[in-house]
Amino acid sequence: DWKELVWIDTKRGQKIPAVYIPCPGAKFAILFSHANAEDLGLIFDHLKTLSEVLQVNVMGYEYTGYGHSTGTPTEQDCYADIAAAFAYLMQEKNLLPTDVILYGRSIGSGPCCEMASRTKVAGVILQSAFSSCIRVAYDVKHTAFDAFVNVKKVPKIDCPILIIHGTKDDVVGINHGKALFRMCKRPHRPYWVKGAHHNDIEVSYFKEFCQRLQEFVWSLDPKWQLKPGTVFSL
Repeated sequence: DWKELVWIDTKRGQKIPAVYIPCPGAKFAILFSHANAEDLGLIFDHLKTLSEVLQVNVMGYEYTGYGHSTGTPTEQDCYADIAAAFAYLMQEKNLLPTDVILYGRSIGSGPCCEMASRTKVAGVILQSAFSSCIRVAYDVKHTAFDAFVNVKKVPKIDCPILIIHGTKDDVVGINHGKALFRMCKRPHRPYWVKGAHHNDIEVSYFKEFCQRLQEFVWSLDPKWQLKPGTVFSL
């Protein structure tokens, strides 16, 4: 299962592991940026599920200072990490930026929004995302000290964006998801998961979660035709 585990060098001098899960005949590749209390080992099965359900290639990468990566985690290192993983897809898998869907969960929304605000990609998925780090703790609009200020980057993203957020998220309130949704240039139908918290969407709402992801991913290219008889795990 770990045949395509690779080590990638970042422009900030760190080494991070990444895993690539291929799907024969897939048009798109998802580049997945995981949440804070996770690493590649914990999300690997989820990445495989995404690949099967959506019929896409999937790449997950580790952040500097997480898991077996070198260094100490910082905001700028996170940006360098996703840039290195993105470059790997371009150089080693011969993809175009418009073949890539960026998917960020919780803190992973930070590097995801940074990359999408600078690069034209196929689409963006933001799950349980925050408007900025400081805004999770304090109800402020402007501050001199903040990190991962997604609310300023989302307006610069030109591709379709799917926002997913639990209505009972007590870590990052749904007001964050709604604030980001209001800033989208090209918002897709949002998925406000009724009754869901911060970490239970994929488990407790699996079937609808998969269906809403399929709706978004497959809408990105209506000409994309699946092979007859394709069966999905729902």
